[in-house]
Amino acid sequence: MSLTLILILTAFLGAFVQGVAGFGFALIAMPVLAGVMSIYVAAPLVALATLTNNTVLGLYYRRSFDPAIVGQLLIGSVLGIPFGFWALEHVPTAWMLMALGAMIVAYGLYSLVGPNLPVLRSPSWRYGAGFAAGVLMGSYNLPGPPVVLYGNTQRWTQAMFKSNLTSFFWVNAVIVVLGHGLQNRISAATFQQFLIIVPSLFLGLVFGTFLSKFFNPVWFRRVVLGLLIVIGTRLFVLGVQS
Repeated sequence: MSLTLILILTAFLGAFVQGVAGFGFALIAMPVLAGVMSIYVAAPLVALATLTNNTVLGLYYRRSFDPAIVGQLLIGSVLGIPFGFWALEHVPTAWMLMALGAMIVAYGLYSLVGPNLPVLRSPSWRYGAGFAAGVLMGSYNLPGPPVVLYGNTQRWTQAMFKSNLTSFFWVNAVIVVLGHGLQNRISAATFQQFLIIVPSLFLGLVFGTFLSKFFNPVWFRRVVLGLLIVIGTRLFVLGVQS
């Protein structure tokens, strides 16, 4: 299979998953693309695609956006990023990844089979989730899990869940793309590959978003929890491998 075809199929599948659940593109794209090209090429390409996906979904769900919630998450994230830089230097990678992965898997499994957990209503939880996301952003560029976990506890509608998370991830995606740009990792070849996958991104988002409209709230939550378990398992395995 040619590299171009792999790029197109991977972009479509990752965008489809993000269209369904509101997140998950990098979870699909990074492992595949890092296996067929250098990580230094795959990372900026995925960052550009992620920024595109978040922009499209953010515009589509803009009417369900809650600026107060997203603002508090972002404030926590900004405060947490310096601690992430510190953790990167002082905390073993394996310990952090294994602990985070185990926590996410345990939460996902308990939420699927156990009683409903209470809604976390205090704004302090938003700042805390944002702070944890900032720590992971500064250390391993993994801001997603804490915010997705928090969103899952809120019993938001599907549109509000996707809108708030997408808006938060959009800011992070801008920071990542700028970082790659400042480090001269977005080459002409990378941008050319990005242009090749743009149609697949839009098609995947359209089909995923359309399909998700037929999910009732219970099924949507199960999809989110299932993806969380996959993410947690992957993080734990990465920790073991580290």
